[in-house]
Amino acid sequence: MRTRKNELVSDELKPFIGRIIKENRQKYNYSLEDLSIALNHQKNRQTLHKYETGLLNIPYNIFFEICDIFNIDASILNNLDVSEEEKKNLENKFVKNYISSTRTDKNLTVKNEKIINTYKNVAYEPIIGKSELSVKIIDDSMTPFYLKNDKVFFEKKDDYKNGDDIIIATKPNILSVRKLYKYPKGIILQAMNPKFPSININIISSDMILGKVIAIHREIK
Repeated sequence: MRTRKNELVSDELKPFIGRIIKENRQKYNYSLEDLSIALNHQKNRQTLHKYETGLLNIPYNIFFEICDIFNIDASILNNLDVSEEEKKNLENKFVKNYISSTRTDKNLTVKNEKIINTYKNVAYEPIIGKSELSVKIIDDSMTPFYLKNDKVFFEKKDDYKNGDDIIIATKPNILSVRKLYKYPKGIILQAMNPKFPSININIISSDMILGKVIAIHREIK
């Protein structure tokens, strides 16, 4: 796919950016091949050489990946002999790149994004190596184990066993925790609080159960 012009470093910036890349590559004793490897081979050594020599305009996203590799920050703007407009443009790009890199939801999958958009009490709060989504408990149906305003983290499983605490929609656009019990023709969703009735579901699909509870977070006041 052809890179759009506004995604490329301008002709005015091109020679300065090329020099910055080359100087830092040599400073860290990287060959062009080393840099290509560090970029996961998104660009080969020949293309990187053309960026350095100003024969090609480098895409901003590749430039910022190189900045991350060599710890290059916005202070380089102080030494650029270019127009204030170009400096401002590059500064804005640095800021946008930083904001993008610090977003917690940058790795959000399409499936999880759909869950967040569908259910009101779901949030994206990744636990490294575990869950990415949390559900806020909005009633006391699962007391005394789960309290109102607790956050529970869940993970999709291939199979669920009797007694598992699962995440399922008990109301439109609301996810809840329920204890799962299977029987030949369906499932029973049991609340721990006896004031809330158990729910009997005769027709069950694999998509109805969104996951099993793997962690809980509670604010201590």
